[in-house]
Amino acid sequence: MTELHGTYYLPLVVLSVLISVLSSYCSLLVYERVLTLRGSYRGLWMVLGSAAMGFGIWSMHFIGMLAYHLPVDIHYHPAWLGISILLPVLAAYAAFRMMARNLGSNLSMTIGSFWLCVAIAGMHYSGMAAIRIPYDQRYDWLLVAASIVIAFAVSFVALKLSHANQRKGSFAGQGAKMLLSLLLGAGIAGMHYTAMAAVSFVGTEAEAAHARETAERMQAGNALLGAVIGGTMLFIFALVMASQILDKRLALRIAASNQRRYDSIFEHHPDMVCLYDPSGRILRANPAAERIMGYAASELPSRLHNDMVHPEELAQLEACFMAALRGESGTVEVTVRHKEGHLLHLSCTMVPWVENGRVQDIYTISKDITASVETERELLAAKRDAEEALRVKSDFLAVMSHVIRTPLNGVIGMSAILLETELSEEQREFVQVIHGSGALLLSTINDVLDYSKLEAGKMELSIAPFSLNGLVKDTAMLFQTQCRQKGLALACVIDDGLPDAVLGDEQRICQVLINLVGSAVKFTAKGGIEIAVHPADGEEAGGCRRFRFEVRDTGIGIPDEELAHLFQPFYQAKNGRAKRHEGTGLGLAICKDLIDMMDGTISVTSTVGAGTCFVFELPLATASFKGPDV
Repeated sequence: MTELHGTYYLPLVVLSVLISVLSSYCSLLVYERVLTLRGSYRGLWMVLGSAAMGFGIWSMHFIGMLAYHLPVDIHYHPAWLGISILLPVLAAYAAFRMMARNLGSNLSMTIGSFWLCVAIAGMHYSGMAAIRIPYDQRYDWLLVAASIVIAFAVSFVALKLSHANQRKGSFAGQGAKMLLSLLLGAGIAGMHYTAMAAVSFVGTEAEAAHARETAERMQAGNALLGAVIGGTMLFIFALVMASQILDKRLALRIAASNQRRYDSIFEHHPDMVCLYDPSGRILRANPAAERIMGYAASELPSRLHNDMVHPEELAQLEACFMAALRGESGTVEVTVRHKEGHLLHLSCTMVPWVENGRVQDIYTISKDITASVETERELLAAKRDAEEALRVKSDFLAVMSHVIRTPLNGVIGMSAILLETELSEEQREFVQVIHGSGALLLSTINDVLDYSKLEAGKMELSIAPFSLNGLVKDTAMLFQTQCRQKGLALACVIDDGLPDAVLGDEQRICQVLINLVGSAVKFTAKGGIEIAVHPADGEEAGGCRRFRFEVRDTGIGIPDEELAHLFQPFYQAKNGRAKRHEGTGLGLAICKDLIDMMDGTISVTSTVGAGTCFVFELPLATASFKGPDV
């Protein structure tokens, strides 16, 4: 047996290494594009990168085989040749998909390196299996293992370096890409020539003699084939570079279009938009800045913050600017001085422009809110004036009510005494008119004063224990004489399960009951009136119980259209029978305000001609003392 030895043709060796480096460089360019794209366009670039790398490895292998001159006639098995072409393309595609999805973990990086190793080593050994020569191939398995380790190690290191650049937030520069291309290309070439060192060709002496006869004839043909394959690879490289150039031109056109769109928004924005550098100097301002501030765009960069901003607000503005330098957006309201000297109020929003993890510039969008600030100030001034007027009115009413009630009490008291003396019928009638008119006037004055206090928020509650039974019965006694004179029945109903001693404002609850019962007596001509107290549904916080007070009469009733307005101040029913008993229209409004103050609710139901029922509910706590039995 004779071992066949080949020789390397140096120009083809150099060409194989060059093709390996160029295919690696094309793959890196495609990989960067894959990371920035989405959808079908991304898939297209992935296929292009896989083809470039797969055909590059294949071209490198066959040019390397042509560089290794064996003095034999070499043929290739079509099936194995097809596998040697498809295998690196498919393996490179799998590696690209893994790299595009995730390279953050060592497991993902290992899987990607594995597929690159399959692309490199699988192509070589499937290509070697495609060779058909009259010599047998024998392998040194240690060198075979070394070639696979070289392919995997170089792939892993290349991916590690690529991921390191990706994690920094930017792609590798041209120098780094060339270094990675040399590393990966040298690894592919190193794997090939290590694998070639692992193989030996063994045959008979007759086969060796025949091989020597054909060596001269094959050398020229091999050189031509190598040139064709190298030219094909260079064409692929040129295609990738052309695609890269076209893609960059497309990206530049898109960037220019975006720049024009941005400039249009910047220039035509109705609010003042300014661009600041990190030192606080104005780099650019839109036309609205001149319209709002009065300064031309060329004048603004020379103006510092303390030249335009109110001194008291400068620190607040600088704090917002420093926050923007830290990457935090914020809004601040400041007062600035117009070029003509008058003050403007601006709502200024600061937005940082972050690039490569650093704040490069700061945009401010300032909206002129002078009109709204002035309107707000006018409203606050009007509110203060209204509150002062209300206070003056309340004080006036308090003084006047005191001044009027003092002589009025004298009139009512003396008329009551005069009624107890001997008078003629005519005189008694005159005195009764005086006494009734005085009492009505005193009630009106009290209503106006109470409503004024409630409106001003000066009414205060006095919470103390009182007897529920005593309150209801004392209220009923006040109207016994009037009911007897009109022939009306007056009844009191208190649920047996209710406590007698409760905690609340007895005077205000009594005032509400007196108002409601007085209204019922006024508008009831026959039948009767009932005052009832029952437990209401639910329990208030703190252990308070809800009590339901009802004042029911059989009077003239209230039309449905009047019910919604019944608790409004100064409102009076429009029907003729009610107009005979006209008052101030404040009684029910005062009742509602008092009930609201005590956290209660009040409502009314009525049927014309059948009567009315007023219901109010109050939360009252059970008191510890026991009221006297009444």
